[in-house]
Amino acid sequence: MKKSLLLFFALLLLSIPVTQSAYAADNPKSPTQVANEDGYSLGEIYEPEGAINYSSDTGQILYEYKIDAKWYPASMSKLMTLYLTEKAINSGKLDKNAKVKMTNEEYRLSTLPELSNTKLYPGDVYTISELMQITVSNSSNAGAMILGRETMKAENLASAKKIDKKDKDSNKNTASKQQKKDLDSDFVDYMNETAKKLGMEHTKFYNANGASNNLLLEYKAKRYQSDEDNYTTARDFAILTQHLVKQYPDILEYTKKVAPTVHYVTYYTYNHSLEGADMSLKGTDGLKTGSSDTADYNHSLSTKRDGLRINQVLLGAGDYNSVGGEKERNMMGNSLMEKSFKEYEWKKVLSKGTQKINGKKYYVTEDLYDVVRKGVDYKVVLKDGRASIDYNRSYINDSYGPPSVKVETPSKHKFNETKKKVTSTDNRSIIMTASILLIAGIILLLTWLIKRKKK
Repeated sequence: MKKSLLLFFALLLLSIPVTQSAYAADNPKSPTQVANEDGYSLGEIYEPEGAINYSSDTGQILYEYKIDAKWYPASMSKLMTLYLTEKAINSGKLDKNAKVKMTNEEYRLSTLPELSNTKLYPGDVYTISELMQITVSNSSNAGAMILGRETMKAENLASAKKIDKKDKDSNKNTASKQQKKDLDSDFVDYMNETAKKLGMEHTKFYNANGASNNLLLEYKAKRYQSDEDNYTTARDFAILTQHLVKQYPDILEYTKKVAPTVHYVTYYTYNHSLEGADMSLKGTDGLKTGSSDTADYNHSLSTKRDGLRINQVLLGAGDYNSVGGEKERNMMGNSLMEKSFKEYEWKKVLSKGTQKINGKKYYVTEDLYDVVRKGVDYKVVLKDGRASIDYNRSYINDSYGPPSVKVETPSKHKFNETKKKVTSTDNRSIIMTASILLIAGIILLLTWLIKRKKK
């Protein structure tokens, strides 16, 4: 019996190294390990709760570490507020040059203790664009909440006009209706509805700015009175930042500024990785940081080099209450970015024109570009008349996939080109015939008028 037990434990001990090495082979190096290989010296206490690098254009994951772990975005929540503000601006519902006059309400909001803020004095006037800048650069909590309210007013106004377009008194009544609405709660509802639509399955917002809800005191949204913090995952936030940068690239005009001046005050960025900042990372022009005693240190970066834009989300680095981690967050972020740029490239994988694909000739209607891991073998696949490349890779969710281009058989392409030429020739013939008839008609009219005058 003893011999059997000894044999069992011996086999168990022998299996441990095998299990560990298999695990290590299947899992990427952690952010601190990547940073330390890059020349830093970071202890495990700085290890983040989650991190992801992905292609901004395609959603392809380039690096991942605990991307589905729940964490608190803190002030990075403002990126959802900015996304919805941009959406309203780009749909024509909100003018970025619209002016907002500050009142005692905004002043009190901007002087809440324990929150990062910009003092907004009664009587001061800010444009939507200026509010966006202080929300990005100074992480103004009041600025974010005002943007939420103004965006919600614009959305409500557009809806009211659509519903009441036959009501002559609609415009007169709209302003008074807006005052009765709970704009803060409506906007947080809008944030959560949008998160669901985008596929952010493990995210919930309690406010527009990412502050711990208990710190908002009387400014908590009425329908969100819980003292909970906004929460998300690295994957979910990657989905948000992908949509923000891809749909509204002009957001980068705000996020790239290292030291913008608004109302005679210069705000120095907290995003140390911005190109030109104190931990400058080449090609970095976004996006936002977030930190608190519950969230530790977070950031979202966006960096572009040689046609490849990589976005990064890093959550929960360091320990806000003891060792800190503000600069260590950027050390890891910069190292992870450098790693992905060394490993991947944005390249033309299929040229426009007649190409041999899987042994057959096809006409490729346009150049195909994709993100490719350097040194990897890939194959061209055809599906539903489109060509893309395939190799072992994954995306931030099922809504994303490899880019593709339309392909045709040479005979079909020749037929389509001939048809285009015939159509073009026919159009020219029609235009020429119409012109001749018009000129002839004018000549006949002039002849008739001259004859009539002689009579």
